Amino acid sequence: MLILSLTGQCNFACKYCYAHEHPAESMNAATAIAAVELAAAAGQAFVVQFSGGEPLLNFPVMQEVIRYVRENGLPAIIQLQTNASLMTKERAAALKAGQVGIGISLDGRPDSNDRQRCLPDGKGTCWQILNGAGQLAAQGIAAGITAVVTNENAAKLSGIVEMAYYLGNIRRIGFDLLRAQGRGGEMAAPSSEAVWQGVKEALQTAERLARQTGKSMLFSQVERVAALANSQMQGFAHCHAMNGEAAFVDAQGSLYACASLAGNPDFSLGHVTTGLDTVKQRKVAALIQDGMSFCMKCPSFSLCGGACFARWYGANCGKQGYAAECALKQVAIEWYLEHQGQGRIGYESCVTACRC
Repeated sequence: MLILSLTGQCNFACKYCYAHEHPAESMNAATAIAAVELAAAAGQAFVVQFSGGEPLLNFPVMQEVIRYVRENGLPAIIQLQTNASLMTKERAAALKAGQVGIGISLDGRPDSNDRQRCLPDGKGTCWQILNGAGQLAAQGIAAGITAVVTNENAAKLSGIVEMAYYLGNIRRIGFDLLRAQGRGGEMAAPSSEAVWQGVKEALQTAERLARQTGKSMLFSQVERVAALANSQMQGFAHCHAMNGEAAFVDAQGSLYACASLAGNPDFSLGHVTTGLDTVKQRKVAALIQDGMSFCMKCPSFSLCGGACFARWYGANCGKQGYAAECALKQVAIEWYLEHQGQGRIGYESCVTACRC
């Protein structure tokens, strides 16, 4: 998993942004391609994800990377996580031609989204996001939505589903809980109860709209449970840093184990000019494994797959789970089991086991 922070700059000023302290300059093409070459050196398939800041602010370098990967036949899946506000017809067409998967950041209906995803002057961003999503739809491009869940919008997550159906070209929704890094440390984390109820209502809304429209919506959390249940994924497979399979590259070319932990020297992995420091990589992996060891004792681990280290680390949970994340995982497990006719798992059992 190679994450390229094409720029630390952003045209938004989201209240929870964990990346606002990342280097503000933009990555040049030489640095980006050097990072891709590092990832490709093992000869195995890998993911390249464009991130930021807002990566569309550095679209020329994005194009250079896409061209380099495709022209050299590298076994890479290319992804873009964007606020979509800078999407144009021309950019959408170029991304489609480059076979780039696109994720859009949107936190709900306009009233919910605009309270936390705002412009530097405090104005809302929803309509800019919807316009960009519309540019993608006009090119026949399907996308996913990533919604950051905070205390502000946890009770209104069904609105995200409604927005996804309104847009028409959204196929998957993922919930990304508030991280305490950066500005996220200034916001209140959602309660486990609010997350549980909010996600359950979102899933129920999607089920209702699927019946009405004939179009189903995928949810990343439920898909993960299904993959774990069917042995298509192992525990902590999502944590590429723990498995020594991740590198976040900032605009200056510095390598870190995780985007949320960039800038922290404890998670430094080297630089694109000198290569990946495997000693540091193993040290970081061991640190994460030790921190997350409590997950292995949870009776739900086989279907949960483990917590997010960066989120747990930022919240300073000690040897306990991050309560909101346990709730998010558990409601996805219950939903999957109910729809597979396998009964229910109680949320309280996870809370007790993880001492959340």
